[in-house]
Amino acid sequence: MDAEQIRKQLRSRQTQDRIQAVKRAAGAEPGQRQALLLEALADKSPYVAALAAEALAESADDSAALAMTERFGFLSEDGPGRDPGCHIRANLAFALGRLDYRPASDVLRIGIRTTQVEPVGGVPFDTAAHLRANCALALAQIRDPDCVRDIALLLFDRSGFARLAPDPTVKMEPRKAAARALSLSGSLSARLPLTLRLVHPENEAPEVLQECMQALVELEDPHALEVLEPYLRHHDMRLAAYAALTIAQTQAPEAAALLGEAIQRLSGDPLKAVILALTTLRTPEATELLYALTRSEREAVRLAVIDALPPNAASRALLEKLAAKDPSPRVRAAAKSALAAGE
Repeated sequence: MDAEQIRKQLRSRQTQDRIQAVKRAAGAEPGQRQALLLEALADKSPYVAALAAEALAESADDSAALAMTERFGFLSEDGPGRDPGCHIRANLAFALGRLDYRPASDVLRIGIRTTQVEPVGGVPFDTAAHLRANCALALAQIRDPDCVRDIALLLFDRSGFARLAPDPTVKMEPRKAAARALSLSGSLSARLPLTLRLVHPENEAPEVLQECMQALVELEDPHALEVLEPYLRHHDMRLAAYAALTIAQTQAPEAAALLGEAIQRLSGDPLKAVILALTTLRTPEATELLYALTRSEREAVRLAVIDALPPNAASRALLEKLAAKDPSPRVRAAAKSALAAGE
């Protein structure tokens, strides 16, 4: 189908025809693709326009990015009327970030502050959560010089929730995206809001705190251990385990000892995850601790260690000892199975 045929299909009264036209436009020749998608971006159907915005992320040049930015601003003037559900602007934000189009910073800054309350199932609901999230990530991607301030405000924003029976964990995606965006920014100043959120985590969802931990480590904060270490004693074992995993990523000299302390408090999958994290440290201290855990009083620890032992002569000797002398039938069986698998 040539460009004129696609353009004709874009003008069909049938929404399904126009959806197919956008898909064909996305696969058209480079010289035609952009113009066709920009035409589709102005479609009366928000769904068709959102598809066009998504496709433009793959091929738009600066002239198209300017048109996309202007469209974003136009839609923002009357969000509920022109972009119900915020899907077009959310896709435009993603595209502008991927295209590294820096002149879009002003409209992205509008998007990151947007709250759009619409009825969903008869309940007033903020539909702009994914828009704020994508704008945060886009601002970081284009390396906007002032992005840390705007993204930090989003990290602490709790405005996005259902108006009935508000739950502090609902609409956490913008805050998770804010943490990721702070890491993407690469700015040293981004360490501060992440630290504040982790040191003062009141009522914050564990998923958001995990993103903050990861971001702080990726930003190579020299004080990361001071912030993460208290979480090893958190009542939420999964959050404690995640803190241990991020501590392991720092490769700090103290990491092995800290993980060893956490192991004494954990059980189940969090315990297994932290013991496996020990193997990523690849230090004499970590190896010594791993071998020492084969003598733990806790059966669960000994079982987890069997799966984490590196394939070498020292590990085989420990497995043979466990298989022959461990007081637990489960541990003996697991050790025998590990020996057989290594033959």
